[in-house]
Amino acid sequence: MSVEKLKQEAIERMGSGMKAIVKEKVLDIIEQAYAEGIYVLITSGYRSVAEQNKLFAKSRTTAQLRALGITGIEGQPNEKKVTNAYGTLSNHTQGIAVDYCLTNKSATTSYWVVNKDWRRVAAIAKSMGFAWGGDWKGFVDNPHLEYTGKITVEPEETKVDSVIVTTPNKPDTDGDANIKKLQTFLNGYTKKASFTKLVVDGYKGPKTKTAAIRVFQYFSDVTIDGVFGKKSKAAAPTVKKGTTWSKWTRLVQGMLYYNGFNPQGLDGVFGNDTVAAVKAFQKANGLVADGVVGPATFAKFFA
Repeated sequence: MSVEKLKQEAIERMGSGMKAIVKEKVLDIIEQAYAEGIYVLITSGYRSVAEQNKLFAKSRTTAQLRALGITGIEGQPNEKKVTNAYGTLSNHTQGIAVDYCLTNKSATTSYWVVNKDWRRVAAIAKSMGFAWGGDWKGFVDNPHLEYTGKITVEPEETKVDSVIVTTPNKPDTDGDANIKKLQTFLNGYTKKASFTKLVVDGYKGPKTKTAAIRVFQYFSDVTIDGVFGKKSKAAAPTVKKGTTWSKWTRLVQGMLYYNGFNPQGLDGVFGNDTVAAVKAFQKANGLVADGVVGPATFAKFFA
């Protein structure tokens, strides 16, 4: 199954009640995992209060439900517990949570074993602002992902111009400041590099990486297609300590940080801290650790 079909399947299963930003980020998770050979199947998204209460009824008696004010649903005490949240206590009813499992490339089998691929999906999701139910204490919910960031909505959606419309189970976060700086830098080239303006949310994702590739291609004066291929690699400059090309240095610093190597600032100055970060990145990726960013290092940035 293609990544587009997996994403379309996810859209259908998430339902119409999902917050737009959460839906987009879930599709980004699927896309990034697919690029790593991991096939993510979204099993559920938005649920009505009634649907959530039916799930909550599993493992509980009718009397327990009535004590919580849940009526019209019979308890299922002999069923396995699937959730501790009822009604609007579940973030599924707020449109900011999804459940997932893994599948094969043809999407004919579902896998529920929490292996390294499952945990990798959770890590990708957490880098985009989600909390993973597998990290919870007490009732561990391995398939569960919920968005923990702030959400801007249209006034007609809530009748007020609100910036916080949910209360996640984890503290709100504004995302990583340096990723925001990278996204802001890239957004300065939206027209010249032909991409849709990024949401400056501080969370890493495929759209940020693709925008970075497009900006690289604009700087290098090669075809702008968002794919780092042979022509892009051949056009890569050499960026090193003391370079006066601040735009190249900022892109290098941004991609170092994106890949988990901190150059101690995205200031456009290729100094000792940036050299150290480049060497660490090169060593981790099997390159000659000389602190000089050339075609091979750029290729690893965008792999």
